[in-house]
Amino acid sequence: MLDDYNLRALVVDDMASMRSMMKTQLASIGVSRVSEAPNAAVAINKMRAEKFDLVLLDYYLGDATDGQQLLELIRNESLIASSALAVMVTGETNYGSVAQVAEHTPDAYLLKPFTADKLYDRLLPVIQRKLGVRLAAKKTPGLKPIYDQYDAGHYEAVIALVDAYTEREGPRADTARLKGDSLIQMGDYVKALQHYKRLQDHFSWAALGVARIQAHLHHTDAAIATLEKLVADAPHYMHAIDMLADTYIAAHQPEKALTILENACAISPTVNRMRATSRVAEQIDDENRTIHWSSKVVEANKFAVAQDFTDHARLVRSLVKTGQMDKAVATVVRFESEVPQAKQSASIQASKGYVLAKQIENEKIELASLPEGIRSRRLPLLTEKEARLENIVNSLSSLEHSAKEGIFISEVFIASGHSEKAMEAASTAMAHGEMMPALGDAAWQEAVKAQAVAKTKARILDGLNLLRANKTKEALILFMELVEHTPPDLTPQLLANVVTTVIALKHKGQNVTEFMPAARVALERLKEKYANYERLPGLIEAFGDS
Repeated sequence: MLDDYNLRALVVDDMASMRSMMKTQLASIGVSRVSEAPNAAVAINKMRAEKFDLVLLDYYLGDATDGQQLLELIRNESLIASSALAVMVTGETNYGSVAQVAEHTPDAYLLKPFTADKLYDRLLPVIQRKLGVRLAAKKTPGLKPIYDQYDAGHYEAVIALVDAYTEREGPRADTARLKGDSLIQMGDYVKALQHYKRLQDHFSWAALGVARIQAHLHHTDAAIATLEKLVADAPHYMHAIDMLADTYIAAHQPEKALTILENACAISPTVNRMRATSRVAEQIDDENRTIHWSSKVVEANKFAVAQDFTDHARLVRSLVKTGQMDKAVATVVRFESEVPQAKQSASIQASKGYVLAKQIENEKIELASLPEGIRSRRLPLLTEKEARLENIVNSLSSLEHSAKEGIFISEVFIASGHSEKAMEAASTAMAHGEMMPALGDAAWQEAVKAQAVAKTKARILDGLNLLRANKTKEALILFMELVEHTPPDLTPQLLANVVTTVIALKHKGQNVTEFMPAARVALERLKEKYANYERLPGLIEAFGDS
């Protein structure tokens, strides 16, 4: 039995009878500390409040978030340790349901109905693998020490432990994956590529690792070729499909990406995948598909603590653009009433302002064709709306917001006639790497681009000033933010700054693990794109010595 492991378990099922049955079965096999949750919201709160070693998730939870989506939230928000077990419980035997949960790496799944013996048989090998063997005649620590180092971000320790384990026990898929992920986290792409290539004939995820490195190094065509072959060989490998879509976006082929993502959502509609689909639909101005996928994201993600309110703003904006004004108004009201923090969200307030600005625009057109008597009676209502809109516009300037929210803010500014404010918001967003939608006329767009370049150059100067002030870590963080969208004439200088800053940090004895990926990518891009850059030979030598 499992008494020796002293496991703390959580059972998530919308049916009280099933929770009771699983709790009884767990107790019969030695897991007596069991909590229950009837839905995703309660489960998430419990996982934030205490640590669980085992989570059993029913696939159908009876609310908007199913077990598959809950598992995605658990993994994305690290609600349980990597060494903890996540087990999916489902009555479905078709491939589609299994594929949906399998991509989020449950440690096992159970098909209903099952007995306590079946539960034990499923759990024991996974527990022994992750947590070790605890028999009188044999005791091992399992892989928990490696998982703990991985969760702590000690990637060099993970690699050392995996190498020692492999020498003793032979290669295994789970330990090989941990090593590959750790090498990528450290930015050691040469070793990671070698590691994955040795394994790619045996494991699909190793081929995906090869493509990840190619994408990191901006070898877009090579990454597409690798992924196309991988998806052809494994057509239900969802992570590979997602990455193929991302790579097509990087290659400026959003229509291909949208087709891929929608086909993937038909198999496994995860929150992140649906969000990606809605964003690509927005990018190609397909408002109906944007509404479809944004609605699904908002509904499926409503229990997540870290809300991305740009999902909500995207939905409202597309409702307005398709003439569904009443629905847009009702949607904003619902967001503010159901999600307390929505009132402090720049995205939500921008959405409210955008709806109001378009209402005012439509009413002005309508009033122009009405008799004077009717028009005079309705003008005070219009004036009141204009005052409300002005209050929203003024408040947006004081609300803290991200770069991607700046695009929504620029839209409400331009819709309300504040062209200069819109230009400031849009150019700032572009200087932080965001794409500008089709706003304003051609002259306005050119002015925004010019301002964005000037702001980017100013941010590069800020980074250089930080370096002069010996604030190398702050400078590096800023350079890393800028490296993807700096003006072409300044790109080699900025890439070189990233490399030299990491070298300086390491020579000062500071831990640079989190920055090594950016430095390695910067150096590889210099080698590939700017082979004649005068500082390159010295950078290669210094980086090798570091």
